[in-house]
Amino acid sequence: MSFAALNNPMLVAAGGLGGCAILPVLTNLVQSGSISWTVLKTANVVSYAMNVIAVSRPGRIDGQAQQEGTGNEMEQLSPGRNGRTLVAPSGWAFAIWGPIFLGELVFVTTQLVLPETAPIAPLLKKITAPFVMAQYFQTLWTAAFRPKYKGNLMWISTGLLGATSYSLSKAHAQIVATPKPYNPLQYILYFLPMTLHFGWTTAATLVNVNGAVSMSSYSAKVVRWVGHASVLTASALGIYISIQRSAPVYGGVIVWALSAVADGMKQRVKTTEKEDSSRVGVDGALCQQQLSTFGALACGAASLFTAISLYALKSSLSKTRVAP
Repeated sequence: MSFAALNNPMLVAAGGLGGCAILPVLTNLVQSGSISWTVLKTANVVSYAMNVIAVSRPGRIDGQAQQEGTGNEMEQLSPGRNGRTLVAPSGWAFAIWGPIFLGELVFVTTQLVLPETAPIAPLLKKITAPFVMAQYFQTLWTAAFRPKYKGNLMWISTGLLGATSYSLSKAHAQIVATPKPYNPLQYILYFLPMTLHFGWTTAATLVNVNGAVSMSSYSAKVVRWVGHASVLTASALGIYISIQRSAPVYGGVIVWALSAVADGMKQRVKTTEKEDSSRVGVDGALCQQQLSTFGALACGAASLFTAISLYALKSSLSKTRVAP
């Protein structure tokens, strides 16, 4: 039996719901010490490899050509003239997957040589369960984000991407908790890729939400307001998490995503200026461009403020230590 034959929407959805139930159980098992250090490190490697293999399999919607006039799903989800969604980032935005996958490869590789006595080991244990489950949910997403998942079935991929972001949020909460048992180099090696992943899947979940809405029979008004609400939600999350968790990198990723949406809507406005302004995908495009630009600026300001605050705090602590 082929993998394609096993790709049943109800089976994939059940797998996602099962993963949501497993996450807290797995977290408790790790915290209780019931799973050995060796098994945890191996689970990180295996889950990452599983995700990479799944992502590499062809046939997903985002693997379709964005050629105008094809009428395929990717054309309708793109920022081009025939795009229907108002949350359609320009293609350059997806280059962020490179640093994410490469960074997480470095993480799962280098953590293999860490002894359990390493000062950073307790933190790595805490993030293993959510990291593993995030890889699992994203693996299922690669199965669901395919042309056979039409209509309401598109919400399955949306839910799985949301579950990925939620799991990474759990890991991120541990990463930013105080005290931080890692130096800047260790942050780059182990935790920066996960932070990028968390921020991007937050944005990607909203992209999927709008894709599901725009590909259904909803009116242009519904598509417009869902698009505007999504940009406002992304902006609010970027500002809040940047400040509340002292996480300027997360805010920076949201800036990246919103800038890509603004650029995508700029393309849409330019290519549809002579078309019916009330049709799906055109209605609200200019406002969406402006909202996305404002959101990117606001998130950028929050991220910069947080980064400066962290630097000032670090400098103050350094002076306190050297004071006689």
